[in-house]
Amino acid sequence: MTIKVNGKEVATMKEFEFEDGERLWQAISEQFQLVGENDAERLAEWQDLPDDDIKTLLSAAKEAGFIEDYEIN
Repeated sequence: MTIKVNGKEVATMKEFEFEDGERLWQAISEQFQLVGENDAERLAEWQDLPDDDIKTLLSAAKEAGFIEDYEIN
């Protein structure tokens, strides 16, 4: 299984378990600049996104406007 965010492959399910939202959050943080350095409020919002599982994290990130789209194949 492959996870893409904004058209870019972020991870494969070989690397992550479905429940591993926290590790995916870290991978997205490292690969994309979603929050500017001077935007402390948005950074706090990004850090507080629910990461119970991959789908929950990606849905919340899209709803909050941090990502445009995602795909799980």
